[in-house]
Amino acid sequence: MTNNNRNNITYIYLSHFLGIVSMIALAICVLLFQHYQEETNLLREELSHLQTQCMATNPLMNDHDTMVRMKTEDNNLTGGLLQQQEYQPVLDSLLRATTQQQQPKAAQAEIAVGNNNNGRQLQISTSSFTFASEFGVVGDGTADDTAALQAALDSAGTNQSGGIVVLPAGVFFTTSRLQIPAGVTLQGQGYGSSPLSWQGDAGSSTIAYCGTDYAIGMNGHNAEVKHVAIYDYDQNGCVHNAAGGIILEAHQGLLESVLVNNVLLLLFTEGVGLHLKATSQGGIAYANFQNVRIRQAKRGIALEAETGSFINSNTWLAGAISSSGAGAAEVGIIVNATGACNENIFYGMVVDLVTSDLAHVYVEGSKTNLKLVNARLEGIDQPIDRPLVKIHESSYGNEMTGSLGHSYVDGNLNRNPGIRFMEKTTVGLDPLPQNQFWNAAFKGYDATTNSLPGWSITTNANLAISTAEEPLYPDHLVLDVQYLGPDTFQLQPSELPQVPGHDHCTFGIYAKSTVAGSIRAAMRSSGDNSIIRSASHSGGGEWQFIGMSALYNKTAPYFYFSIEGNVQLTAPTLVFGKAPATPGGSLISSSGARMAGTLSYGMATSRSSCPNWVLPVNEGNVFNMDLQGDPTGCTITTINESAADRFPKGSTITLLFSEAGTRVQSNLHLKLKGDFVSSVNSALTLMSALQGNAEWTEVSRAAPQEYDMTYLGTGRPSLPTVTVV
Repeated sequence: MTNNNRNNITYIYLSHFLGIVSMIALAICVLLFQHYQEETNLLREELSHLQTQCMATNPLMNDHDTMVRMKTEDNNLTGGLLQQQEYQPVLDSLLRATTQQQQPKAAQAEIAVGNNNNGRQLQISTSSFTFASEFGVVGDGTADDTAALQAALDSAGTNQSGGIVVLPAGVFFTTSRLQIPAGVTLQGQGYGSSPLSWQGDAGSSTIAYCGTDYAIGMNGHNAEVKHVAIYDYDQNGCVHNAAGGIILEAHQGLLESVLVNNVLLLLFTEGVGLHLKATSQGGIAYANFQNVRIRQAKRGIALEAETGSFINSNTWLAGAISSSGAGAAEVGIIVNATGACNENIFYGMVVDLVTSDLAHVYVEGSKTNLKLVNARLEGIDQPIDRPLVKIHESSYGNEMTGSLGHSYVDGNLNRNPGIRFMEKTTVGLDPLPQNQFWNAAFKGYDATTNSLPGWSITTNANLAISTAEEPLYPDHLVLDVQYLGPDTFQLQPSELPQVPGHDHCTFGIYAKSTVAGSIRAAMRSSGDNSIIRSASHSGGGEWQFIGMSALYNKTAPYFYFSIEGNVQLTAPTLVFGKAPATPGGSLISSSGARMAGTLSYGMATSRSSCPNWVLPVNEGNVFNMDLQGDPTGCTITTINESAADRFPKGSTITLLFSEAGTRVQSNLHLKLKGDFVSSVNSALTLMSALQGNAEWTEVSRAAPQEYDMTYLGTGRPSLPTVTVV
């Protein structure tokens, strides 16, 4: 065998050997990669399982992402190859957070592991929480947990631990008020399976209060209570004697942005479920209450502000106040304040008391009002003579909509036109928004006498009707006021109807000026009889509506426009009730009318036959009489004699004759001052005298014609003139 052959054989064996080694190496790499992939997936599944376990055992995880924060730029952990021992501290910490075995200081730790080349990392933090169980609460309904709970709250309030105090499942027996510090949240696990009675089940958290104070107090900004039941305890030797469930107190300062969410307040039969109280120039504002459920309380929700204090701009979303026994409730919602207590809004609130001693809703105070939006008020056993809603005479501006079952609203609805319940037992009141200024069009100005019908004007201004300015409304002129000073020029209605049935009014005027502050609306208010004024014109040279809406002085009404600069005016309006202004219209109603413009009657053509003439009904008051070419052959003895064709009593009609010779005969049906014989372009005006009758009485005639001699029996012809009867 030659050397070349030996070399070729060696090369072939070596090639096969290297190929086998490469295949073995590749298989090993594949196996290693698959093992690593499986290991990574197992670790990810374990993390996901523990996170799910946390969320299932602690509802807090659903509300806040600060307990376990999984921070990655994407969901692919394979970008950073971590060893299992690196994950183990994370898993252990997560497990400790779930079982609540770590110490308070440890709960503040934030763990970060697994940095890869792209900076991805897994972070876990429990720094936002204070676990009440770490402070010794028992939760068996017997041991007194007051001190332990307050210690946990104080720890959170002094930044020694997280600001969210987690209350585990249990019944936490307390004997004095728990005070929630500013910025601290007390959060339980829910209030159980039933909102109708306390069950203490379903992993719920219940504060069982035994005492004569309030169970929980909140007097710091941003304090919060959520997902708990608060119970005036009647076990463990206790009786229902608490002052209330939750109280928000503002004393000599402001309490703002408190939140109460998903809370059941139960069996405060001698007190108040939820009480807001402001004293000594204190104020409560911007608090928010969501799904607050109050059952079997003497007073459901109470708002109380003394003189100089206020409770304003707080909001309730949904929620319900209910009772199941007669005499169990004094009132559902009561707002009784000598201080300011307004713009407090309840959306979708239900007050379903079997009966109430005072009312389901009671409002009193000159600076107090309440807004109920889409509320439902029910009182199945409420006596018909006892109201569901009582508005004291001192309160005004209340607004209430929704449904009102059983009984009625007791209050001055003219002062509270926003109360719009429409039920078989009660209705809201909305005055007709008719403009009370009878010369709102500024017609008839006399420059010689400086007079304007319907208006009283002072002498320190030059007036003119503008011809250059385009009117904003049809037939409404623009009044140009050149202010002369130095005193205020007043444009005031010369007369207004006295309407003591109304308490509120809205009035104003369109104004255009380049002088800031050139005009204000002013009126005498009710109560102290002071003059109150609207905002003034900006002076921007554009049309602005200058007006106001308020309670007015009914005994001495006084409205005027105060002018201290050159201004153009048009379309003044005054309407009674709390209604939007209605510029562009003048007063006319079924109770009377007065006009400065032109009144146009409806006109129709009448074709009929003699002697029983029939006019078209509801087509006008003035009729062109079409005798169809035979005026002299017609004598009319009745007009609309048939009952189906008769005009209402008091209707006035005018018959226009373009041809001569038609006779309208005076008789029992047509009570004329003698027969009427038409001449060219003559007219006869009649009035329907009796309801449901075909009788007509002459009002006037206009024609150069003669009376019938036989009927008058005078032998003297009448003069060709206009006769008015």
